[in-house]
Amino acid sequence: MIRGIFFDLYGTLFIYGDMKKAWADWLHYFHISLREHGLTLSKEDFSKECDRFFGKDEPALTEQNLTVFEKRIKSLCSSLQIKTSDSDISSIADLIAGKWQEEITLDQDAIPVLRELKEGKKLGLVSNFDHPRHVRKYLSQYGLDHLFETVIISGEVGVKKPDPDIFTPALSATGLTPSEVTYVGDTDEDVEAANAAGMMSILIKRRDKDTDENCLDFENDSRNGTKSDNSQSRKQCKTISTLREILCV
Repeated sequence: MIRGIFFDLYGTLFIYGDMKKAWADWLHYFHISLREHGLTLSKEDFSKECDRFFGKDEPALTEQNLTVFEKRIKSLCSSLQIKTSDSDISSIADLIAGKWQEEITLDQDAIPVLRELKEGKKLGLVSNFDHPRHVRKYLSQYGLDHLFETVIISGEVGVKKPDPDIFTPALSATGLTPSEVTYVGDTDEDVEAANAAGMMSILIKRRDKDTDENCLDFENDSRNGTKSDNSQSRKQCKTISTLREILCV
């Protein structure tokens, strides 16, 4: 019996808009911010330095006061020999994450669906994100935070999907077992993680917006990469096209 539903955030409750513009704005304000601290690279050259910014290994920095996103910024600054204080890095992180967020909106069905589900299910949020306070800011801004019994963000727990261990603290907080939980996400790694954890998985593929997994990381235009096909992970999941369909599952 399903007693709980856990949700991914970006691409699931939050809908991606013009992500080409989002990443262009992210780069623009990142470049401007670092120029104020001595960066001399052109935007084109800086773009190359930022390629696959989030896809690289987490920097081996020990500062506990910095988020993973801030550590990535600090590591880049160090490699470019730019001197910035931790306070400067935090301000830059908040600025560029906010500019990126401007192209992302809350699904209009998210709050009504969550409220209805909450009447009979335990709800949780389990999201990959390197800058947790950014997530918590927008959960509060949209009035989503009080709808979940638990919010688990990879940047806080040190585990990322598709590692199924990211669900452990959410299960502990809700007192549920994996077989009692359905996980709703928009990517193959969401399905893979849920299946590996022993949960029922639901993949949301909106009719007018198929998630381009390249939108989850910065890629400069000169990069010629190939997308991997992880469609095998979708074999054991139900597919929906709107959040409201969850009410009928």
